Amino acid sequence: MNLADLSVLLAAVELAVKRGAYSVLEIGAVGEAATKLNVFLADAKAQADAAKAAEEASAESPAEELAEDGQATA
Repeated sequence: MNLADLSVLLAAVELAVKRGAYSVLEIGAVGEAATKLNVFLADAKAQADAAKAAEEASAESPAEELAEDGQATA
C-alpha cells in the first residue's frame, strides 16, 4: 500500500460520509480516523517535497569548485 492508495481510501470515506453511510454514533470515530489519515498524508507529502527540493538543490550545486590556480578543491 502506498500514499496514493491511502488518498483513495480517504476520498472513499469522504464520499461515504456525504452519502450518509454512517450513523450518528459511528461518525465520530470515522471522522477521527479520517482526520488522522489526512494529517499523515499531508506530513508525508511535505516530507516528500522537502526531499525532492534537497535532491534538486544538491544536483544543481557543483560537487567541487575550482580554486584560482585551477586546482579542484572539496
